[in-house]
Amino acid sequence: MDFWFTAFMFAIAILIAVGGSLLLVGYFGTLPASFAFGWKSWLPTLALPIVGPIWFAGRHWSEFSKPGKQLIFGVLLFVVAIALLYGFGPHFVDRMAASGMYRE
Repeated sequence: MDFWFTAFMFAIAILIAVGGSLLLVGYFGTLPASFAFGWKSWLPTLALPIVGPIWFAGRHWSEFSKPGKQLIFGVLLFVVAIALLYGFGPHFVDRMAASGMYRE
C-alpha cells in the first residue's frame, strides 16, 4: 500500500463517519418532534428514513432549520464519499494489480 491509497481510504472513511453522524443527529432532531405535529407528519418521517426527515424539516423550516441542514449536509457527504469511491477506486485497483500486489 502506498501513501495515496491510505489517504484515499482515510478521506472516504472520514466522509462516511461525519456524514453518518450528521444524518443520525438530524434524524434524532426531527423524528421525535414530528410526533407532536400529528400522524400526517410522523408517518412519512418514520417510514422514509432520509427523505421523510428532510421533508418534515422543509415543511417546518423556521423551527427545524438546524436538523434540516444537518440532514442535507450528511447526505451530501455520503454522495461525495460514494463519488470518490466509484470515481477513483478503479484507479487504485488498477495500480495495485499492475504492481503485482494480487499474486496467487
